[in-house]
Amino acid sequence: MSFIFHLYTYHSVAKNQPKSLLVCENCSLEICTFFNLVKKMSERREFLSKQALILLFILSIVVLFLGIIFIYTGLNESFYSSQNSIFKAITYLGEPVVFIIIAAILYIGYNKKFAKNLVLSLLIATYLNQFFKSIFQDPRPTANFNAAEDYGLVETSYGFPSGHTQTAVAFWGFLGYEFKDNPTKKLEKFTIPIIPVILSSIIFLVSISRIIVGVHDVQDIVGGFLIGIAVLLMFMYLEPLISEKFNNLSFSSKILLTLVVSISMFLVGTLLFPNAGMGLVPTPPLFPDSGAFGLFGGVILGFGIGYLLEGEYVKYDPTSLPRKKLIINIVIGLIILLIVFVPFEYLLKIDSVFYRFARYGLASFVLSFLVPLICKKIN
Repeated sequence: MSFIFHLYTYHSVAKNQPKSLLVCENCSLEICTFFNLVKKMSERREFLSKQALILLFILSIVVLFLGIIFIYTGLNESFYSSQNSIFKAITYLGEPVVFIIIAAILYIGYNKKFAKNLVLSLLIATYLNQFFKSIFQDPRPTANFNAAEDYGLVETSYGFPSGHTQTAVAFWGFLGYEFKDNPTKKLEKFTIPIIPVILSSIIFLVSISRIIVGVHDVQDIVGGFLIGIAVLLMFMYLEPLISEKFNNLSFSSKILLTLVVSISMFLVGTLLFPNAGMGLVPTPPLFPDSGAFGLFGGVILGFGIGYLLEGEYVKYDPTSLPRKKLIINIVIGLIILLIVFVPFEYLLKIDSVFYRFARYGLASFVLSFLVPLICKKIN
């Protein structure tokens, strides 16, 4: 998984270089901005940029061909194991509740903007994964059948591409990029970024765990891995450009745009695929409390509105607080978030995608607005 920390170096050029002014006659401002970005990406670290792309391309080809070999040689099912208790635990590192807790800790105790971008990277990967699953409608392996589970299935959604793998790349990969420079381990000719190496290992283990617990084939993992890389790359390069345009809007326009995007994306996905997340169930219910469309729309709405309101009226800044206060704020924030999230997620059962939309919207709004407000008042 070394591609991730080579990728970090490649992307850091565009992020860290100072802005310059290009004089461009008879060209629009957008074209000038584009060429300015290209110029900055090619300055000083051009060799590392090419090296990163080459390594990424080679790794993707290797992963793809290994997957094809395993599938056509019949070795695919040899990975399934009944002795998989450790990997059942590892696979939870790709579950939404883990992502929510880590994002909350980073939002309250590290950097709000980075946490916001981390959530966006995860949400885009989640939405696209559900969209691809619903289109390809690929069945899962026979090991997914379990009479003790609801509907007799361990997982009720389609298999390709693997959601855990795709979101793990988008989440842990983006997180590793943030901490690519600190801490590091210097060898004779190389500098190893420790945190990206650890997080790359998590991506690998989560991916492998989905095969070992019997809910995915190799092609599901390969597809999720490659699509996750594509999502991560696209987000890294498009996010600064889109954020610059978004930040130039008025406050009311930002609120309106957030409302329109969240609700429209939720409705489009839900109406196109009313059984999302339940595709393998013989007679799936309409608009069930499953799938990514309700989660995506709810979090975009709740977190987006809360983030905008917080930035306008609260202005909580974790970077200016001492460590002791940060720890207290994190503990308080997690307690508040879990008090709101757990009852609606695990206790109150309403089988409706609209309920899913509402509860994730509520929880993410509490995290992005109410928690910083309470922490600032306490501080």
